[in-house]
Parts: sequence; structure tokens; C-alpha cells
Amino acid sequence: TAVPGASWSAVPRTTVPFAELRDAAKRFSRGGISHYVTLTLDEAEALLYVGAREALFALATGTVELKAATDCFNYVRFLQSYNSSHLYACGTYAFQPKCAYIVSAGRGPRLLPTPP
Repeated sequence: TAVPGASWSAVPRTTVPFAELRDAAKRFSRGGISHYVTLTLDEAEALLYVGAREALFALATGTVELKAATDCFNYVRFLQSYNSSHLYACGTYAFQPKCAYIVSAGRGPRLLPTPP
């Protein structure tokens, strides 16, 4: 079911050939965190949101430095920009799936799950 006001699309907005990435790509990881499987790009804020097991990161796209980390004790499975101020995230939350609207404006940690 579509959410009114959301502009969601499963079609990639940007594609980059692997050959171009090989020499320019930067690597990010955080000790104790695994399963970096869900990504969404916020071009307006120049942030790459990365969902992982027990964490959600907001990385600055220019420098790929850590801007915010949030412990959420679940596997983040879905990330989508909802509007200019919110990110919509869903996770497994120990086999009791939960979703949250996260305020994407500002910086600092944000805890999951927060009721929508």
C-alpha cells in the first residue's frame, strides 16, 4: 500500500560502472557491526544511510565519514526517504518487525524503534 505524499521508487536513481568505482571507492566498517545490506541515498543532505545488524549509519557522501550511529538491536531491512525531513526504516527487531519514521534533519544518534 502506498503512503500518501511519499515519492518511493524501486528503480535506481544512479548507477555507476564497477570500473569507475574500483579506484575511487572508499570502504567503511565499524567494529562489532555486520550485515551492511540496506542502503538509501539522501542527495539533498548528501548522506548515505546504511542499515546493518544492530545499527543504522548516516555517512557523508563527500568524505564517507561517520555522522551518526544508532543502536537498534535488529537487522535493518528497509530504508526509504519519506520526505525532506524524515527517513522511513523497518527492521526485524528480534522477529517482531517494526518500522519507524526517523527525523533526518540535524545530527546525532537516533534510537530505533520509534513508533511511527
